[in-house]
Amino acid sequence: MILAAVLGGDVSRSRSPAIHKAAYKALGIEGRFDAMSVDGERFASLVTDLGQRGYRYLNVTIPHKAAAAALATTRSAMVRNCGAANTLIFEPGHPESIHAENTDGHGLLAALEDLGARAGGQDAVLIGAGGAAAGAVEALTAVGARVRVVARRLEAAQILVDHLPGQRRALARAFAWSDGGLGRALEGARMLVSSVPAAAWSDPNAANDLVRIERETVVLEMAYGIAGGSPLAQVVRGRVVRYADGLGMLVHQAVRAIEVALGELPPLGPLLTAARAAKAEPR
Repeated sequence: MILAAVLGGDVSRSRSPAIHKAAYKALGIEGRFDAMSVDGERFASLVTDLGQRGYRYLNVTIPHKAAAAALATTRSAMVRNCGAANTLIFEPGHPESIHAENTDGHGLLAALEDLGARAGGQDAVLIGAGGAAAGAVEALTAVGARVRVVARRLEAAQILVDHLPGQRRALARAFAWSDGGLGRALEGARMLVSSVPAAAWSDPNAANDLVRIERETVVLEMAYGIAGGSPLAQVVRGRVVRYADGLGMLVHQAVRAIEVALGELPPLGPLLTAARAAKAEPR
C-alpha cells in the first residue's frame, strides 16, 4: 500500500488528496494520501517521522519548499538550481535517503500550453519571489523564455535572477512592483504568471499597472479555488482573452510527481475531474 501526503502551512482544504487518490484509482494502486498542516519548526521532524513510518513520497507546498530542498540527501538539477522542492521521495527500506524533486516547473509549462502559450523564446512577466517563483523562473528560462521578475522588493527579485545558472541569467531581469515597474515589465510580454497569494491583488495600487496589459497576453495565476474569481481574475476580465487559475497547474505537477515517485504515469482526465469536484479553499 502506498502512503503519501501533502505538507504545508495550512493544507486542511487542499485538493491534493482528491487528485492523488484519483490517480491511485486510475492506476489500480492501493494507496492513502493525507493532508498534514505543519509549521516551520516541526517540518523536518515530521518528514523524518513519516519516512520511518513507511511513507513513499510527500508533496510540499508553501511555505516549506526551500526547507524541503535543504532537507533532502539528493536533489534533481531543477531543485539544485532553484533551491525549492515540492516533492520528497523516500528510498524504500532506507527512509533516511530522501530525494527532492520540483515538478512545479513542469506543471507551469503544461498549464501555459493548455492556454495555447508556448513559453520558449517569449517574453514573460513573473510576479513574486518566493519558492513557487523560484521554480517558475527556472522552468521558463530553461526553455528559453525571457523573464521579467517583478516583486515588491527589488532585491528579492534580483536574488532569483542571480541564482539562475550560467548564461541563463541574461534571460531574466528584476523589476520592483511599485513606481510603474509592473507596467514597464508588461511592455511586449506575451504571458503573465502570478505566484503571489490571490489577496496580493486586492490592493488597487498593486493592480494599477495592469491597464498596460495587452489583450493577447496570457495570464496564469497559481492561486486557485477563489469563489467568484480572484482579484486578479476580476481585474483582467475583459482585458485579456486567455486567463486560467492554478488548478490545471496543480494537476499537471501532481501527474509528474506521481510519475517520478512511483514510476507510473496516471491519466490526466480523471485527476482534473477530481480536482474540479473537490471543494477547497485557495492554497
